[in-house]
Amino acid sequence: FFQKTLTAVKNWFTLFGWSKGQNPISIPYSLRRDVYKVQMTSSQEKVFNQNLDKDTMTVYDMVFHLSGQLLPGITLRQSLPLDPVERMLQLHWQHSTLLAFLKSQGAYLPHVMPEFLLEPDDYKKWIEVQTVLKVDDVKNSDIFSDKHLFILEDRIFETMSKRAWTDVLLQVYKVFVLPCVSSRNISDLFSLEGTQDMPRIKSEPLSSNIYSPHERTILTWLNKHYEKNRKTVWKDCQKGEI
Repeated sequence: FFQKTLTAVKNWFTLFGWSKGQNPISIPYSLRRDVYKVQMTSSQEKVFNQNLDKDTMTVYDMVFHLSGQLLPGITLRQSLPLDPVERMLQLHWQHSTLLAFLKSQGAYLPHVMPEFLLEPDDYKKWIEVQTVLKVDDVKNSDIFSDKHLFILEDRIFETMSKRAWTDVLLQVYKVFVLPCVSSRNISDLFSLEGTQDMPRIKSEPLSSNIYSPHERTILTWLNKHYEKNRKTVWKDCQKGEI
């Protein structure tokens, strides 16, 4: 199930997630890699800019295309420090900003930590830095802040990173694409013959703490077409006999 979901997400964002047409992505590899733009000297910058094409577009380009908004403090051509630790910390901050922005738009991502969106080597640097900070906290303070630190082995981290990036893209779709679904004709779905006994999905904004109104519109549409095809495929059967 997860693999089918990942494939569907990858295909949709490859085809429709970018302003300049199709841009093949791999989850999580290209999404992690393409934010990796380091600071250049002026001479290197000219060469670097000449090579900026679709393949170097980042998740920030995607979010800007779908939402029309820039993330606070992040530009579409964000560069990174040359120092590995500074670069890792900058990327962690950028991912934190991305997650905070998506949550402010209605995304549900409490289980996704910014460090899960890093490259494996940067994740290891993050663990090293946080471990040193924890040791310093113990030495220099009577009160130890027990901040959760997930130390994952390589294989588990890759699984977690793939799931985290997939969930981020699903929530991007939820908050920026699904609102384009119109519910103006939702009442018409129940005016058709044979659909009066269908279970109703309430469309009021506060009627569910799980599904948004746009998701409930799609669920209602699916129910309607399931009921219609059920009567075609199992014409002479009662619902309880199927």
